[in-house]
Amino acid sequence: MIRAIFRARIAPATLLVVLSACGSGPRATTPPTQSPSPARILPLARVIVLETAGPPPSDTSVSFTAGTSRIIVLRHGPPENIVFARVSFSAAAFGDSGQTVTVEIRPRPGVYGLELSTSMPVRSGVTIEFDYARFFSAPARARQVYGSDVAFERALAVGRLLGDGQIELLASISHELDEVSALAPGPGSYLVGAPQ
Repeated sequence: MIRAIFRARIAPATLLVVLSACGSGPRATTPPTQSPSPARILPLARVIVLETAGPPPSDTSVSFTAGTSRIIVLRHGPPENIVFARVSFSAAAFGDSGQTVTVEIRPRPGVYGLELSTSMPVRSGVTIEFDYARFFSAPARARQVYGSDVAFERALAVGRLLGDGQIELLASISHELDEVSALAPGPGSYLVGAPQ
């Protein structure tokens, strides 16, 4: 046993945890998802969508040459201007034709979601990442189902809306602290949510 600053006797393992939390040791982080969870299709009514209370991002339109990589960053509106989402296109996303491709992104109001459209068909290599560090807002239903905001956050995934009132929760490729991302199969509507 060791005497800590506050004169209580604590075990060495507890002291290590306390020192790590105070910044004297390695930084504690949420481990990334160890293996991607498989995509799941659920009725949209059975998914709790992550809400946002922040100033909404603006609609965005970007044109670039097919065959080059591009990252489009959407930010919450002023005065915050913090990252809302990143949509990344690999050099192979539209092939290597050298033609100009136009990408339009429209954030969905009140939730972490967006509408993605492109002037050319997507082949592969599109990633959507949502960052919700500042304006994370778990709905009351999420607290009832999961018991805490932390448990709800661990269950979040990027989902693609399907035309028949269903959503496909995509396999997460990264689920770090305050962000979740997935490979997007192409244009469409995407939301962040967790199953009920």
